[in-house]
This record gives sequence, C-alpha cells and structure tokens, in this order.
Amino acid sequence: MLEVLAWWAVLTGLWLVLVSSVQPLEVVVGAGAALLAASAARGTRRAAVGRP
Repeated sequence: MLEVLAWWAVLTGLWLVLVSSVQPLEVVVGAGAALLAASAARGTRRAAVGRP
C-alpha cells in the first residue's frame, strides 16, 4: 500500500505541474488517473519480480 501511495503522490504532483490551469475538476481527474497508473506500476513491478 505504501508503494502505491508513493507512486500516487509523485504522479499527482507531476500532473499538477503539467496542467495549464489547476481547477478542482483537474485535480480530481489527475488524482484518479494517478491512482490507476500507480496500481499498474505496482502490478508491473510485482510481475517482474515474480511475487504472487
């Protein structure tokens, strides 16, 4: 869980830096997209290491 949280924080921060206007909807969409990407990153790492 900590790994996903770390990925989420980094990816959400990157999203906020790259958007042109920070509005509440942009923050929600960015946080959601970052959560999906963080989960995918964790799954990919676990698959590469070979853990169940």
